[in-house]
Amino acid sequence: MNRSGNEMQLIIPKGCDNAPRKQIVIDFTLALLGQPNDINEYVHESIVWHQLKENIKIEGECSFITTLQNGNKDIVDCLEIYQVITHGKFASINGVISLENGSKIDFCDVYMFSNSSKSGKVKEIKSYVI
Repeated sequence: MNRSGNEMQLIIPKGCDNAPRKQIVIDFTLALLGQPNDINEYVHESIVWHQLKENIKIEGECSFITTLQNGNKDIVDCLEIYQVITHGKFASINGVISLENGSKIDFCDVYMFSNSSKSGKVKEIKSYVI
């Protein structure tokens, strides 16, 4: 994928476009990395985000958005997604985030949605980061 300016490179495996929930998970991950103001359409009002490495639990939509807005300001150079798996109201995504400073972050986020329809909102996230 080509990049221009400060645009983040995105590498997605083939076959991630065969289920609507997979694209929602990808879009949500992109929003987490770049534009927290655009994330409202995905977030359930009673969302709970477990950041397991830091042993942090963020509860509620307002706290979630505030955490994103005040979060790490490292510039993401590339997001490479290895797999997106969906089943019913559950989903997971894993891959690697490459930062502009050269460091890499391996991640896996496991989601529970409010329901199994594609209109379901993210109700819980468990984030595993290395």
